[in-house]
Amino acid sequence: MMNQQNQKPKVAIIGLKGLPAFGGSARAGENMMRFLKDHYDFTVFNTSTHTKRKTGVYDGIKQVVFKQFFIKSMNTFWYYLCSLFYCLVKKYDVVHVFHVDAAFIIPILRIRNRVIAGHRARPQLADKWNPLVKKYFTFMEWLFFHWPADVLTSVSRPVVEEFQPHTKRKICYVPNGIIMPDMDALPHIDESSYVLFASGRIIKLKGCHVLLEALKKMKYRGRVIIIGNRTHNLAYTGEIEKLAEGLNVKFMDLITDKNLLMAYLKNAKVFVFPSFHEGMSNMLLEAGSMKVPIICSDIPENQQVFDSDEVIFFEKGNSLDLANKLEWVFNNPEEAARYADRAFDRLMRDYNWENLSLVYHELYQWLINKKRPLNNDDTLSEAFLK
Repeated sequence: MMNQQNQKPKVAIIGLKGLPAFGGSARAGENMMRFLKDHYDFTVFNTSTHTKRKTGVYDGIKQVVFKQFFIKSMNTFWYYLCSLFYCLVKKYDVVHVFHVDAAFIIPILRIRNRVIAGHRARPQLADKWNPLVKKYFTFMEWLFFHWPADVLTSVSRPVVEEFQPHTKRKICYVPNGIIMPDMDALPHIDESSYVLFASGRIIKLKGCHVLLEALKKMKYRGRVIIIGNRTHNLAYTGEIEKLAEGLNVKFMDLITDKNLLMAYLKNAKVFVFPSFHEGMSNMLLEAGSMKVPIICSDIPENQQVFDSDEVIFFEKGNSLDLANKLEWVFNNPEEAARYADRAFDRLMRDYNWENLSLVYHELYQWLINKKRPLNNDDTLSEAFLK
């Protein structure tokens, strides 16, 4: 157990952008703080574009909300600058940065603070960004590892393996996790037994078109539900809407109510996750928590989360292989349910936020007590040897 201190260490959180959470990184931070807020005095920096809340204390966590910048495309940059200046004025024991695209503020933050930074995704791989923005993200990733924070983490084992030789810091693998919802709190929905695709943003990288192509090859006539924000790439939205013609597809906007999202996961016949690239998907974990059979692309980031006896993998981008795997699930519901049971057991064992929060606690304590960076030759507890 962690010892309660009379004066809790102060920890600033940069990158969640808005609470209550509806994005993957924000959800991870929210879940972590749920288990650590009795031991740390958290301040979370938000932007008014991502929350309806005002600056104040909510559920024991201080939230500072910055107003949206008048140039919308510059709002994220403005948000990071505001967070930086706040941390320079009000010194913290630890500053936790949640995104690689904030790497440019990390060297300045370290002037007055000990900093932990997490690598959670590689946005330069997404088609939605123009070449200039992709170059910016690529440079931020370079900066993240070459002018690093005191402690580095990643939700992706492939990222750890790729970049560990290129940085003096130890990169700690800390996966995303899950907090089981109260099943009695899930709302009733009329839909049931459908093929489900869900993503925060429906962009080409998420592979929705691969699912629709597979369903067309099968001449599938059952219900299909696609959940997510379709405004990020209107050309791609037009592409998937055209592919959906002739199928029984229901498009739904992004669901920010977590219990409602869980209800849709729970009632699905199968959850399909055809991404071309991920950091580590919270959606994959949430589907597993509802014991719905999962078919997902065989990218390394998915294979690090579940094994081949826990989810059904198909070849990335191969709609024919996906069609065959869907047919198998439809024809073998009892065996598919056993896959889902094994995925759930793995989830409870390896991706429980109550346990994962202790890993972040250890990293915070390293910075607070040792007051120096965590380098390659440093040793941590058995938690990092899994």
